[in-house]
Amino acid sequence: MSKVDTTLWGKFMIGQLFDIYKPNVYHTREVKESTDGIPYIVRSKFNNGMKYRVLKTNSLETSPSGVISFGSENASFFYQEEEWCSGRDIYYIDTRSLSSWTCRFLATCLDVIAEKYTYSFGLFPDLLKKETILLPIDKEGKPDWSYMDAYMRKVDNRAKKNLDCLQSVITPQNL
Repeated sequence: MSKVDTTLWGKFMIGQLFDIYKPNVYHTREVKESTDGIPYIVRSKFNNGMKYRVLKTNSLETSPSGVISFGSENASFFYQEEEWCSGRDIYYIDTRSLSSWTCRFLATCLDVIAEKYTYSFGLFPDLLKKETILLPIDKEGKPDWSYMDAYMRKVDNRAKKNLDCLQSVITPQNL
């Protein structure tokens, strides 16, 4: 795909588009690792922010699926496609009204904001609410969620085709 032209995109204040929440905090000693459990999201830039999966218990208050999580000190944005629980200094942007594809597009746009924040100068909800983000706009000048969805579907389809092509070329015989 060619470079995305952002010249006709609009600026939006995050706090005017979305609500941001702080989920309950669970320290490592309070959760039990379980391969078939739910994601335990921590301040990591790797594996979608997930440290490992943990056992879901009745006393564990989970965060919703379909949201974008971020850690204050690492300021990485991840789409959470299933319910999850979190460690310290994790927050989420309520994007449940948007498709998963749109959320992935949005998370990529949010990563530009993250570059300004470091471990010693964390990105907390009050700061994020005041940040502006560039997004594609529709005819009314509002975020074009449909365009974002369609764009990410194309990216995914292209990636799948490339993987299929690689798999047809790479076989156990030529490794």
